[in-house]
Amino acid sequence: MFRKHSYLLLLLIVLGIITYILDYRNTIKFDLSIYPLIISFFSLLILVLNSSLKKQVYFSKIIFFLNSVYILKFIIFDSSTEFYGYLYLAIITLITALIYKSLKRDKDLIDSVDRLR
Repeated sequence: MFRKHSYLLLLLIVLGIITYILDYRNTIKFDLSIYPLIISFFSLLILVLNSSLKKQVYFSKIIFFLNSVYILKFIIFDSSTEFYGYLYLAIITLITALIYKSLKRDKDLIDSVDRLR
């Protein structure tokens, strides 16, 4: 059975692929280049590493850090005023925060059960 963060990771993968395709075909201008594919790759990696919760938490931290750096780059260095790019980055930030919180909660629960043994 999937946990909450699994559904959020699937959503992140689908959003990343759809965003890249729409940006590549110039249907909707996001000005994000290959960033959505990088996020989708790391999300898929987290989803595949379901046996190692420690690695999942580590990669979710990497996604959150990459997203923070990319937001700063997008705001400071790009002269783009594309609303959809900002909206995508805000949604990704929210989803990655929820993923990290869910993974951290699972890890804390497992650690507390291990202490009781």
